[in-house]
This record gives sequence, C-alpha cells and structure tokens, in this order.
Amino acid sequence: MTNPHLLIVGCGDIGTRVGCGLSAHGWHISALRRRPEKLPDMFQAFAGDYTTGEGLVSLAKVKPDYLLFTPTPASRDAQGYRRGFSGAMGLIAETAAAESLRGGVLVSSTRVYAETSGNWVDETSALATNDPFASAIIEAEKIFLAQISGATVFRASGLYDGSPQGHLASRIAQGVFSQTGARYSNRIHRDDLATAIEFAFLQAEANNPLDGIFVASDDLPAPMSDVERWLAEQIGVPYAPGAAASGGGERGNRRCDNSRLKAAGFTFRYPDYRAGYGGLKA
Repeated sequence: MTNPHLLIVGCGDIGTRVGCGLSAHGWHISALRRRPEKLPDMFQAFAGDYTTGEGLVSLAKVKPDYLLFTPTPASRDAQGYRRGFSGAMGLIAETAAAESLRGGVLVSSTRVYAETSGNWVDETSALATNDPFASAIIEAEKIFLAQISGATVFRASGLYDGSPQGHLASRIAQGVFSQTGARYSNRIHRDDLATAIEFAFLQAEANNPLDGIFVASDDLPAPMSDVERWLAEQIGVPYAPGAAASGGGERGNRRCDNSRLKAAGFTFRYPDYRAGYGGLKA
C-alpha cells in the first residue's frame, strides 16, 4: 500500500507545519506556492498562483489523495476576497488534481458568523448576510464541501504564536492598547491549528473522517481588555486602555464554541491565551 499523498495549495506557515508533521508519519507532500524555494526540501514543490487558472497548470499531473487549502485574500477588498476564496476554490475544483481526492481540509474563518452581541456561536449558528468578505469565504466553504467527499472545514479564529515578536505581544510591549477592549476575542495558537489539521487527515486515513464544519478556537473566549491587561502584566508594562486606536481582535463580537472539535478527539496543547503566551514573563 502506497503512502498517502497530500497536496497543499497556498502553502504558507500553517501548510508547512502540517506538511512537516504528516511527512514524519510517512506521507508524501506536494505543495503549491508562488515562491516554491521557501518550501522544505522534503516537499515536492510547484510554483503557481492559485487565484488564476494559469497558476494551477503545474498541478495537471498531480494525483493527490488529500487536499489542504489555506486561502488568503488576494487583496484587502471585496474583490480580493472573492479572488482568494470563492474564485480560487472554484478554479481548484476544476483541476485534474481534484479528480483523485478522497478527502481534504479547508481553513476558513470565524468571520463568517453574523453574531455581534457577544453570544456563543458554533457550527450551526447564523452566518453573515451583509458582509461581502464573509460571503466569499462562505461560498468557498460550499464549493469545497460539495466537491470533496469526507471534507473538513475548520473555521479558525485569530491565529497567534505566543512569541514576544507576535503582533499582539509586540503592540502591548509598545504600550498600544485597544479601544474596543469590551469585545470578546477568540484565538487559536498556530501549533494547535496545524495539529488539528494533521489530526483531521490522520483520522480520514483511518476511515474516521471529520465530516463537515468545525470551529477551531481555544477554550477561552475573553474580552480583549482581559487579554491585554494580562499580557501587560507578563511583559511588565502599565496597562493603559485606549492609549491608541487599534482594532485589537477579530471583527464582530462573539464567543466561539469548540465543543465539536474536542468531541471528535482533539486535545488543545494551548487551551487558553495564558498557556499560549506562557513564555512572556517580564
């Protein structure tokens, strides 16, 4: 029996982490990236831009068992989101590489939710209908789930790596705090998201796929003010809320429920922000 073959389209940080993890399990990894020289030597590298049909031509002879798609917007406007999410997913679904698939994972976003009042959301919660950015992501999810049997969609909240150089920690170190601190923030450590994706592929290969949509967020949604106050204490700077204008968290105001992912058997290494930022002592 041949080892499973995973194709990663848009292979950035998360894709690279997943590919390295599955390679250690004996999987063959192919990856598409605009700058393939940045990929690990163990990957079969392909150059291409997944937002164009021409950019996917290099995948014509690739026959993977599984697909990982980690889309990003082509630009920070509605058209860029359509190109990067729904448009790209439509193009990928039409490639020859999609014909051999028996599973896949799409990394989506909790931005798709309509909730703005701080209530809990899960996989069944209402989706945004008046946000063109969210609409592009939702359409990509629909195409992915319709095209791939046993597919998994991870709706990920805000990614962080817990290092002093990370966006939030470095901002707090400079004394820059949010003006929207009362809003709930949700996050998932990069290691946990990569491990959850790896878990999904291993489960699929064991004939126990994680079918459908899963919220990928840690155990502790928290007001951004709580997170920033705690970080300030760890870093050793005074907490001064509203000292400068800053978004300070993901759009919307919701608490993400990860119960379905945990019920599937996944265990978080960093179940809350305190664990994830545990190395930031002053």
